[in-house]
Amino acid sequence: MDVIIVVHTEFGFVHAREVIPDKNATEGVSKGVPNLIKVADRHGAKVTFAVMPEVVGAFPRDINHEVGLHIHPGWEEFWQSGFTFHVGDKYLREHCHQSSTSTVLRGYPYKEQLDMIQTGSDCITESLGVRPTTFVAGKWSIDNNTVRALISAGVERDCSAPAHSRPCHYDWSKLPRICMPYRPSEHDYQEKGDLPLLIVPISQMFHAGNVNPEVVPQVGLSWLKACITEYYSQRMPLFHICLHSPCMTDPYFLSVMDEFLGFIAQHRNINFRFASEVHEYAPVNPSTRVVPYLLGLNRNILGLGWKAAFKKIF
Repeated sequence: MDVIIVVHTEFGFVHAREVIPDKNATEGVSKGVPNLIKVADRHGAKVTFAVMPEVVGAFPRDINHEVGLHIHPGWEEFWQSGFTFHVGDKYLREHCHQSSTSTVLRGYPYKEQLDMIQTGSDCITESLGVRPTTFVAGKWSIDNNTVRALISAGVERDCSAPAHSRPCHYDWSKLPRICMPYRPSEHDYQEKGDLPLLIVPISQMFHAGNVNPEVVPQVGLSWLKACITEYYSQRMPLFHICLHSPCMTDPYFLSVMDEFLGFIAQHRNINFRFASEVHEYAPVNPSTRVVPYLLGLNRNILGLGWKAAFKKIF
């Protein structure tokens, strides 16, 4: 099984075990990135850092891991846990025409999406010396125009898909929960086709929720372990972990990630990969296997109840 770790690399800090994406908290990048690298290197893991253009000044140089592109368009104010912060990218806001303040990429026309992707790629290339070929959309939000823009900009892989989910700001509901990489159709990014872009969905727990250490306070680490067990037991070719770099400034989440990667590394035939090393795999026929989750039941899940727990995940 190949395992990839894709990081939304952005400013922020942790408060009460929640990530607060505050623009002033540059340690979300300057400390979060090297902290995660130390943990990953301990287990022989590889990390793909999808980097926001506005954070390149705080991003460590000369790392032995991969750099991709992460875009949050627009500029809007949000509130969370008593903190007020803005979502968007200052660099892109200053260097691109944006007809909206929306932080949802799929709401922008093709030319504006292409401009943001090209401008962001140029920024990373000039600042970090590498042309990104892997992309992650802020809020996991893309559309058919995004796919066209990514192909035009030379991006080869998109890692924005929380399979089988549909909140108000994105739609990946057509994908099965356990979904392997695929090339999208020209007419529908959720349908299989032959476009020169590989969509690499994030691994999903039962019955929903990204495999992400940030959800452990809600569902428990046993739930993430149950998910890798479910995938591994039926020989799924890929397991995709996502997270935000600010969580790696917090000792609790660092400990969670360390234990999780250690658990994964104990399995046979595990190959940690960069996102750029992911390819199309032979067809698989996955099924839901509930036994690992029954064994992983914990007071987090039982205390919150199913609906409340998974509502918090999204």
